[in-house]
Amino acid sequence: MPSVRHVVLVTVDTLRADHVGAYGGDVATPHLDRLAAEGALVVHASAHVPLTRPSHLSLFSGFLPPETGVRDNVSPVPIPDVPLLAEVLRDAGYETAAFVSAAVVAAESGFDRGFAVYSDELEGDPSDPRFLNTAQRRGDETLDLATAWLEERTAAGTPAPLFVWIHLYDPHEPYEAPEPFASSYPGRPYAGEVAWSDELVGRLVETLHRLGLVEETLLAVTSDHGEGLGDHDELLHGFFVYESTLRVPLIVRGPGITAGTRLEKPVGLVDLYPTLLELAGVSSPAGAEVTGLSFAPALRGASEVTVGPTYAESLIPRLRFGWGELRVLRDGQWKFIQAPRPELYDLDEDPGERSNLLEGQPTGEQRRKLGELRAALDAIVEREQAADVDPGAEMDPDQRARLQALGYLGGTEPASTQTPGADPKDKIEEFRIANALMREGLNQLQSRDFSRGVESFRDLLDRGIESAEIHLYLGQALLGRGRSGNDGEDFRQAAVHLIEATKRTPSLVEAWLGAAEARIQHGVAQEALGILRDAKAFLPREVRLWREEARLLRLMRRPGEAREALVGALEIEPEDAFLHAALSEMARELGDLDGAVASLRRAVELEPEGARYWNALGMMLGGTGKLDEAEQAFRRSWELDPSDHRTAFNLGLALLRRNRPDEARPFFERCLEIEPRFEPAREQLRALQGG
Repeated sequence: MPSVRHVVLVTVDTLRADHVGAYGGDVATPHLDRLAAEGALVVHASAHVPLTRPSHLSLFSGFLPPETGVRDNVSPVPIPDVPLLAEVLRDAGYETAAFVSAAVVAAESGFDRGFAVYSDELEGDPSDPRFLNTAQRRGDETLDLATAWLEERTAAGTPAPLFVWIHLYDPHEPYEAPEPFASSYPGRPYAGEVAWSDELVGRLVETLHRLGLVEETLLAVTSDHGEGLGDHDELLHGFFVYESTLRVPLIVRGPGITAGTRLEKPVGLVDLYPTLLELAGVSSPAGAEVTGLSFAPALRGASEVTVGPTYAESLIPRLRFGWGELRVLRDGQWKFIQAPRPELYDLDEDPGERSNLLEGQPTGEQRRKLGELRAALDAIVEREQAADVDPGAEMDPDQRARLQALGYLGGTEPASTQTPGADPKDKIEEFRIANALMREGLNQLQSRDFSRGVESFRDLLDRGIESAEIHLYLGQALLGRGRSGNDGEDFRQAAVHLIEATKRTPSLVEAWLGAAEARIQHGVAQEALGILRDAKAFLPREVRLWREEARLLRLMRRPGEAREALVGALEIEPEDAFLHAALSEMARELGDLDGAVASLRRAVELEPEGARYWNALGMMLGGTGKLDEAEQAFRRSWELDPSDHRTAFNLGLALLRRNRPDEARPFFERCLEIEPRFEPAREQLRALQGG
């Protein structure tokens, strides 16, 4: 029998186990069912968080969320410096490639570590508000890219060992299955997406057969979490920790896997990391003791499996709403949910988790099991509290806004509420409303519908839910509305909310910048300057604050101080071409023309494709009488951007000053073709024509 040479991992985002035929579901999934028959099916596989980013991290790192510090999709915490699965396989000689379908696992998330190829291009313009709700790539497009890569790697003969991760996002809301899958499940769009995803898995298997890879390929198909679909009144995922959103399919087929194996003991996604390495015959890195435990022997037919109780959590109710948190420990049939009103379920008797045994009179055995699970869970929490997790840098604000508009509520600091510590079971309706308001507000903000955005974010505050992000977005909406109507009251209120955001989360750079702008718009420049300088005290290496301070000081006609701010910024980012160009402007205003030219020369050296910098350099050189060099700079700018009418005019003027009117004329004419209202070019043409 061949041994494992290649590893292919497929994660189908938001795929409930009970919607797969092999798990008893009523959706037609013949390809997944066939893989289960030819390989092994893990009956009770569980995610550790019903959210994409932390769940995938457990899979790729072998560590639980309390150990990584990544608890949600919008967390600023970076992926910890531990060997990820792709890194281990790369170091073992594998060629690695990933093809992902959603913004939440784009390269910015950190999952690109270890992959030589990381395909995460999403269709659309991120500045387009519609992009926020469609920030994904259809599964067939992702699969086509993966197929092309596999074909390329096998075209020259037997390839090196390959590790490929394919992430399919189709079952995630919004549910938009293509035909005929949509029509096959009228009124059940999620089911149509599941059937479509199964079709994609089938196409992948066919590709592996066609390329002659299938016999030596270890193929694992799983998901990061399920979907509520109304169970326990949860429509989507991320809030509760019931099996509807935690239980995922896990099917493994390949060399050494005993066909038809059914592993009944619960395992977690954290256990997949050591399992795949063991099945592939790859040793774990020296000194890397992951939390996950391998169940590879059971997939090969052994009767025993050594994995322990399965941990899961949802901190979203506490972190984002100030309510109680949810933590889970499952051991076999018993599942304990630590909540303000704790829950205990016997999943053998009550797989839908409808009867909380702690609401009645638990038996002696149930009380004993409760004590064991509670003590084990308390130990996990104690270890978490003792851990020192680096919060890392703030997430890129555009990335955070995209994820929050997709329904991934989150941020940097816990929210506050009028009902602190409330049981999430009592807050599901409020959560759904708040979730919808946040999404609506962000879409309205991005589409510049500022008045409606103000209403959405104010509605959240009126419901007693406060966070730094809500104040930030309300402030930004008020600022936008104020600009539209030049409304001083909007600017005043914007500053109030943006400053409140900075008090709650001083790392929110955009809140500091917005507050300063609001005060500038309100005509209080000195207060804006104070805000920026306060911000620099919290974030002394945030270049954007130094840049904005320099811009404001220039507006206040204080060029010397503006230059000092730019020099400070350059100490942080010495190779920022924009900063050198801005420093040139300050030097020019202060009469230091040689310094101005030197700064622009440095700008074009750092960014030789920057047409605007070449144009500025040409102007500065022309102003110092260096017409030959000025002409060269303008020509370079024109080569880089032949659509800029100002560059055309400047080049024509430089040629005219060098007594070459015939060469100058076409550039003045071209300037007017691009911008017919540009009178200086028309005047030069009149002069050349003698009147």
